[in-house]
Amino acid sequence: MTRRVQTRSEQGAALVLAIGVMVVIGLIATTSLALITTSVNGRATLDAVRNRQYAADGAVEATIAHVRTVSSPGLGPCGGPYTYPALNKVAIHVDCVNVPTLTTSGALQRNVVFTACIDTGVLCTDSSAIVRAQVNYEATSISNPTITRTYVQSWSVNR
Repeated sequence: MTRRVQTRSEQGAALVLAIGVMVVIGLIATTSLALITTSVNGRATLDAVRNRQYAADGAVEATIAHVRTVSSPGLGPCGGPYTYPALNKVAIHVDCVNVPTLTTSGALQRNVVFTACIDTGVLCTDSSAIVRAQVNYEATSISNPTITRTYVQSWSVNR
């Protein structure tokens, strides 16, 4: 008994493989394009937020340095409000408030709270604050207000 071997033609197999590869490449390209588009669109928003935060950060640092030079920082007027019109193309307004505190040993701490917000011509509020910092200006004594050290006690960034 003789068996006949039937051979099947492989015509068209290459076409099926080519279509499969094209579908996989198309899915990868579509996913990559969606990721790139989302990243590019989100970048503008992120840049605006970071520019605002960096501008407020720089304005608070400059104000801390300036207040260090006024007579009796933390006890007397700290000056201000301070405005910085062109930091990262953002106008920043910084308010400072003295918050002197007595320690348990009876020493007086010269604390100042700085609040930075977008400059709209009004005082910064809790809801508009971008950066808030509490700084202690250490002096040799109350009678001699020479500042020897400056300590940042807290620093917070919003939005």
